[in-house]
Amino acid sequence: MGRDNEEFTMIFNEHYPGLCRFLECLIGGRCDTAREIAQESFMRLYRIDSESLPVGEARFWLYKVARNLALNELSKRQTRHKFLGKVTEALRRKTPNPEENLEQNERGQMLLVLLKSLPEQQRAALLLREQEEMSYREIARVLNVTESKVKVDIFRARSALRARWSETTGASSN
Repeated sequence: MGRDNEEFTMIFNEHYPGLCRFLECLIGGRCDTAREIAQESFMRLYRIDSESLPVGEARFWLYKVARNLALNELSKRQTRHKFLGKVTEALRRKTPNPEENLEQNERGQMLLVLLKSLPEQQRAALLLREQEEMSYREIARVLNVTESKVKVDIFRARSALRARWSETTGASSN
């Protein structure tokens, strides 16, 4: 990156935590893998020429690169079932003993499984909206789609999650 180290440090400090959270949810809660992908994304940002990336575009560029790296990582996995098994196992290890926390963690685990069942495009759009609080326009830029596609994907993701949550928990949808 042709920019100075101070500018890079500022970009890193501002975007690294959010990028890691996005990646953790996108790839199913694997913190170490998410951090590695986020770090690789920043390394690639550091290496590119500042002329090829206008000021203010680093956030969008980082999320695009990180998403692509995460998708590559997911495609390396043998089967979707195997991946969900690993996520479930990882979440079980983190479950605390008190009953109140157990129930909350089970709901979180169920939500993660439901999120994972969404198509990747819908899941990514919903996570960027809800977790990273990006606007529809920003999400469209990250995912390289139209704003209307983002709106439809988010609507469909929310609807599917509501329906699947109701099916899973036996609750009636309101």
